[in-house]
Amino acid sequence: MAKEQRYEEKNKWQWFIYVIVIPIVFAITLVMVVTTIAGINPFQAMQEYGSKVPVVSSFIDDPEEERLQEEIASYEATVQDQEATIHDLESQLTTKDQEVDNLTEEINTLQQQLESQEQTRLSQSEAVEKLTRSFSEMVASHAADIIVEMETEIALDVLEELNDDERGEILSEMDSETAASFTNSLIQRSN
Repeated sequence: MAKEQRYEEKNKWQWFIYVIVIPIVFAITLVMVVTTIAGINPFQAMQEYGSKVPVVSSFIDDPEEERLQEEIASYEATVQDQEATIHDLESQLTTKDQEVDNLTEEINTLQQQLESQEQTRLSQSEAVEKLTRSFSEMVASHAADIIVEMETEIALDVLEELNDDERGEILSEMDSETAASFTNSLIQRSN
């Protein structure tokens, strides 16, 4: 009886293979050959139809979806690159703003120094004018004695401001070496 049961089981499996499996495999092969000859790619057609079936579509990769995923990844990479570029440009902008602030501060400092120097020059100019008036009213010998003892630059400024006659009288009261030195310096200033 055990042999009969095994024989019946074998017969059922043989019948299943010969009647169902082999004809289905033959039919699938025949359909593939016919569709390929007809110019249709059977795998692509199965993928297209399979992607439309709700449960099967989750197991089938859609090339359009893959392309969209690649585009999204590409766009995200572009966004990250641009954000890095923006960050670099912002840091450069901050650096440039600091440079502008430093240069503005330096310009203000230099303008203050220039104004201070201009004030000093104006006050020196006023002092030279007053000295010139005083020397022009003095006796030439006294004026010559004082000018020889003064700082050279100030003495030259005073001599330059005096009119030619007064300057000549004062220089004539000086010893010849000192008068020649002042005259040479006045000539060099005029050039």
